[in-house]
Amino acid sequence: MPRANVFGSFVQALFFSGTVGVPKYFLNHYSELEISHIEALLIIQIMGEIESNPYPSSQLLAQRMNLEVTRVEEMIAHLMARNYLSLEQQWDSAAGKSTMSYSFVGLIDELSERWAIEQVKRYEAEQSLQKGRLGQQESLSSPNTIGQIIKTFEQELGRPLTSIECEVIETWIASKFSEELILAAFKRGVMAGIRNFRYIDSILREWEKKGLRTLHEVEADDAYFQAKHDKSRGKKTPQQQPARKVSPGKYEDFYLS
Repeated sequence: MPRANVFGSFVQALFFSGTVGVPKYFLNHYSELEISHIEALLIIQIMGEIESNPYPSSQLLAQRMNLEVTRVEEMIAHLMARNYLSLEQQWDSAAGKSTMSYSFVGLIDELSERWAIEQVKRYEAEQSLQKGRLGQQESLSSPNTIGQIIKTFEQELGRPLTSIECEVIETWIASKFSEELILAAFKRGVMAGIRNFRYIDSILREWEKKGLRTLHEVEADDAYFQAKHDKSRGKKTPQQQPARKVSPGKYEDFYLS
């Protein structure tokens, strides 16, 4: 037979001889369970036989592993003592009798418990890391955000802000109003000719009451308000006639002098 044919026949026989599915998690963690390398190999040998021969003899396992039968029996006893391996009695309806089989239920329980603990620790570590990053981000970004807002206000007002006005801005930041919303509210006050902090605060509080947290949501609410306003006055819809984003007097009821 040509050499190539011999090799091809071997490869075919190799793959069709069957495979053994060994969980990678077991391979990565068996030493942590104080299972020796030779005991891990014994478990793999039993796994390889369990489908066709659920209760392989110690003699067969010893032959496969090139060990003394007494050594194999000692390892089996050790695994059973630690509940990693057990014997179960099953009824074979075809043969009409009870048969014995090895079971890895205890080993699976131990591995699953360790996996669950790992997942909890990983989750807690991720949460802790995320909180640390958020805290660091807030400690670094908040002063910059407040400083930028104060700078914008001072440039528009043409004067330095008082300490009370700065405290009001800090209160807005603490209330989770974003920089874009604060500046948008300020811009609306300027456009309305009202540069009063109470008026700006009333705009922000109205948005908060409506659950508006982004500029996009505010603009969508403005469009809805304008469409409703135009409809009540018998005007064309926003699709037919472009509408101003902010209707005059929308915030007049919220103004506090």
